[in-house]
Amino acid sequence: MAYGSKTITTAATLIVGANAKRQVLMIVNHSSKICFIGPDASITTATGIPLYEYSSKENTKAIGYYLGDVYAIASDVGNSDVRYWEVNTR
Repeated sequence: MAYGSKTITTAATLIVGANAKRQVLMIVNHSSKICFIGPDASITTATGIPLYEYSSKENTKAIGYYLGDVYAIASDVGNSDVRYWEVNTR
């Protein structure tokens, strides 16, 4: 299990790295700006999946596993606080 927070700017930022043992990944945008998430550092606000203000995305067994890197980029100048919680197999 791992958890933490990342400061997201208008440059692509790695939230969590690839993990073959990932079972659950929750990402929460704990700020007033929209962030966009995607699988690599080429993410832009035009290509990423929106993570709206004070909302979350979940990757679980029921939804389908994604085991790769997760990056984020902020929609606006200034920092955003993104938090994550990852649960792994033993």
